[in-house]
Amino acid sequence: MGAFDGQNVIIDIMGKTYNNPNDHYDYGIYTKVKDGARKLDNIVLSRIFITVKSITQIDPGHYWIEIIHQDEDETDEFMEKARKDRLAEKDLPKLNGICKKANGFRESYGWYPDDAVLFGSGLSNFLKGNGFLNGDCELRKQDDMDHRLSNTEERNAGRREENNDLSIRPFDAHQNGRFHPDKIDVTTNPYLLPGDSRTDEQIIAEIRDFAKSFKDVWSYNLNSFDETNCHTFLYLLLATCNLADPDCIGKDLDPYFLAYKTSLNGKKNLNSKYEERKELINKLSELSKNI
Repeated sequence: MGAFDGQNVIIDIMGKTYNNPNDHYDYGIYTKVKDGARKLDNIVLSRIFITVKSITQIDPGHYWIEIIHQDEDETDEFMEKARKDRLAEKDLPKLNGICKKANGFRESYGWYPDDAVLFGSGLSNFLKGNGFLNGDCELRKQDDMDHRLSNTEERNAGRREENNDLSIRPFDAHQNGRFHPDKIDVTTNPYLLPGDSRTDEQIIAEIRDFAKSFKDVWSYNLNSFDETNCHTFLYLLLATCNLADPDCIGKDLDPYFLAYKTSLNGKKNLNSKYEERKELINKLSELSKNI
């Protein structure tokens, strides 16, 4: 239920649960937004934070954005049969199937290394490697060859292109998280600012354009200004598409965003690439806190 205080709409989502795995989970957050701001229920921001289990065992976590479609669980007959027969990805060529449906893979976007990550030296990035949208690279695909053709299990490689070998839509390697919500630390929805009249279709087109045109290495440098990873990708996407994240960034619940913004703002004489990122990150902070 919502309440109106004259200037703001209070949206109470405390205690709301989802029984359908296609829905995302809310985490008891009260969101206060200006009248006229619009929550985008069909777009989900998912975050798995870095977990240090021991000195030698670190779960790197992941950030990604999802776009929900009503037909995403429709499945091609050849894929249904392959799953029933428990076939693996290495069996795809002999199926002679052409995807005409989403096959349960939710459209989604995130930034990955190819896993050929090397330690930097001196002032270079702590970890650095080639960057790929959705982890769609040969090295990761090879690691999936013995995996079943399932949309509910975690993969090493997603797909960056439409009409790929598994689905009609691009998807992040973590898109299966909707079936395992307990493994996701935070999910939120972005918001449109008051007065923003863009349609859902226009917003989705902008998200796709950003994702497909993004090019950089993948790097991690303890949340420093000069890194580019799944965190950076999501922040820059939101800012470029003029989308606010009041439930997480707006409430200072994303520690990586705070550290990254502090690092950017603490540097002088940035080159044009990082100066632009600094402006975008500060813009995203303002959008998310003041919506």
